Amino acid sequence: MKVKDVMKKHVVTVDPNMNMSTISKILTNNRIGSVVIVNKGKPTGMITTNDIVTLIAKDKDPKKIKAGKFWEKKKRPFMTISPDEKIFRVAKKMLKTGIKRFPVIEDGKLKGIISTKEIILVAPELLEILSEKLKAGIERVARPEQMISGLCEKCGEYSDELKNIEGRWLCPDCRDT
Repeated sequence: MKVKDVMKKHVVTVDPNMNMSTISKILTNNRIGSVVIVNKGKPTGMITTNDIVTLIAKDKDPKKIKAGKFWEKKKRPFMTISPDEKIFRVAKKMLKTGIKRFPVIEDGKLKGIISTKEIILVAPELLEILSEKLKAGIERVARPEQMISGLCEKCGEYSDELKNIEGRWLCPDCRDT
């Protein structure tokens, strides 16, 4: 199966001069996780909900920061994929890079976007691989003695007090049983 078979064809785009506050409203109103920056018809970058959260966490004013300038400061290559790319290869690329969404570009034009969600819907067998990568990412960020927020790996309930017990993130109730 190829990207063009499962990608979302409608992609919300923004101008590089749009401020991050306005972009956060666009993300929220459209219930999406990213927008693609398009400058003079050419896709040049992407802003995600995580970017907005990072700005706020650093006490930056999102009304004063333009999408294009924010993207330039990230100093990260704009990673895209072709509509003819195979789904399995895209999943591997996501695992390798840690990127959850890729704009789909053909002949320099934005054709769509694909995320882990689309891949899991058409290839559920990749869910386990993607979840293992996510788990590995959490373990790199959080030391085993730290508590994190997320879903308990035993009961599946959300907790702000997950603790790593023998390689599994468990809530207080499941740690006690």
